[in-house]
Amino acid sequence: MKSKLLYIMLAAVGLGATSCLESPLPQTDNATADQVAKADKEGLVNGLTQYLNTPIADYDDVVYTGIGYPEHIIWHDVMTANTTLWSTSYNYWTAYTELLYTGNWAWMYYYWVYYQYIVYKAALVIQNCDPESVDDALYLATGLSHRAFAMFDMARMYEFFPTGTSLDASYYPTLKGLTVPIVTEYTTEEQAKANPRAPFYKMYRFILNDLQGAEEAILKATASGAKNYASEGMIYGLAARFWLELGSRFTNYPDDLAEQISHDNDQWEELGEAYQDLPAIGITTANEAFEKAATYARKAINSGYTVLSQDDWYNTSTGFNSANSSWIWGILMSSSDKMVTYYTWESWASFMCPEASWGVSSSTYKATFLIDADLFSKISDSDWRKLTWIDPADWVDDNPTPDEEEEFEKRFNSKYADKTLFSFEEWSQYTPYVGFKFHPGSGNTTSSTTGNKMDIPLMRVEEMYYIEAEAIAHTQGVAAGATALASFTNTYRYTDGSYKCTASSMEDFQEALFLQKSIEFWGEGVILYDMKRWRKAITRGYSGSNHPTSYQFNSIEGYVAPWTILYIPLNESYQNQSLVLNPDPAQVSEELRYLE
Repeated sequence: MKSKLLYIMLAAVGLGATSCLESPLPQTDNATADQVAKADKEGLVNGLTQYLNTPIADYDDVVYTGIGYPEHIIWHDVMTANTTLWSTSYNYWTAYTELLYTGNWAWMYYYWVYYQYIVYKAALVIQNCDPESVDDALYLATGLSHRAFAMFDMARMYEFFPTGTSLDASYYPTLKGLTVPIVTEYTTEEQAKANPRAPFYKMYRFILNDLQGAEEAILKATASGAKNYASEGMIYGLAARFWLELGSRFTNYPDDLAEQISHDNDQWEELGEAYQDLPAIGITTANEAFEKAATYARKAINSGYTVLSQDDWYNTSTGFNSANSSWIWGILMSSSDKMVTYYTWESWASFMCPEASWGVSSSTYKATFLIDADLFSKISDSDWRKLTWIDPADWVDDNPTPDEEEEFEKRFNSKYADKTLFSFEEWSQYTPYVGFKFHPGSGNTTSSTTGNKMDIPLMRVEEMYYIEAEAIAHTQGVAAGATALASFTNTYRYTDGSYKCTASSMEDFQEALFLQKSIEFWGEGVILYDMKRWRKAITRGYSGSNHPTSYQFNSIEGYVAPWTILYIPLNESYQNQSLVLNPDPAQVSEELRYLE
């Protein structure tokens, strides 16, 4: 007998439970029961994977940034200091550039609901798969891995950590260690109405259960899926991220490790028969978590991926818009996707591709993402990634002399012309620090129905090399980690092999690693989680900053930036009486405002 899966909040916002999950059945009167069952499961899995690039319909005209999970990627970068915007006029990301609307606003509701619906769709897949069936193995692995991904994201975004602000005294004693509620295919309506936020030690065991189940399933699967499905590499990569997070947490907060160990044998009957006896985390030191992170990162690397080359990075037709051999996992768009057929400026291309003429990142609207000036200043001239952004040293101010104009065009032709779809005249309409990392689909700058059709990376093999280097630094010593970081950088990112990591402390090593990851994953939403793990200050206000004055907020070193701890929408607490809410981080915005 199938259990009733219910998430109160989804019903509250009018999201149909099955409308997006209708399954394409075989078009024949003689379809066998097995054919029908397989088609039904494929429909459920495709409903899950395709949902990542599908906006919530009820919010299309309310949340202008609502473009599915890609919106979350952008938000995660906007929360850091690594990106800023050229102009404030068409900035739809003010919640975390100006610390406005960070409380009970529509976009926050959208963010919360979106993750819940991923969990919901994943549970439908899991519920309809036979764990003993080889034919179901790929589907089951996809459902379990996607639920682990969504729950892990939410746990990291909603758990309250010390911020170094006045919020701590009021909220940390009550919220300490709480992640988000756990909902499974066994959750009943009554349970959902009184479902408290799970403590981290329970959440970690739940996520580990899904990761282990996904790994077991994928290893017996006889078929493979596209890059938006589960694969060995994708599951190993999620596990590497998971163990890295635990290693950092238990290093920073040793008491949490003791608490985790004390609850490793707890049972939770309310989770249902399949989940009441979750696997123990099974470590006694933080370094054991780092060892597991290194192991899984290496397994992901060895699953058949190659590091992105300079030519592929800068390919103006396919660069960062088409899944390739470095992508472990990604969002794949089809010509029939809503973001392609229906939207124009509300799209990933519009926000991230300055070359898209229909986009708000064009020179007409100037909601163009720039790299942070301080970050850019630290990129070596030997690093070929540096030409992803316009170097202010290659620029001339307004009203140049004829000689300056000629020199300006020479620099463009010698350094940038083969890296952009623009002519010199078009390119020169922009400003220093603009990033041309992402190109519209097929390199088409004029047609939104072509240019919006883009694949979007969710995990690249490069991340696994960085995870491995960090884990090595913890388990084998900083010098060994520095050697691993230098080996990767000189092999794949420097033109002359001159990179040296001379770190003698873990703090220095993290700073070196932070720089390399910030360059590598600019615009991909990866670095925020590192900053939270490392309790690294987010610094937008400084002398020479290119962040607009209204964006210049600085968090406190050694603490988690309060605006990276998301507010849980108030309406959710009406539906779930056991839910305690996070504070609105805007309360402390003036404590963190930079005043030169």
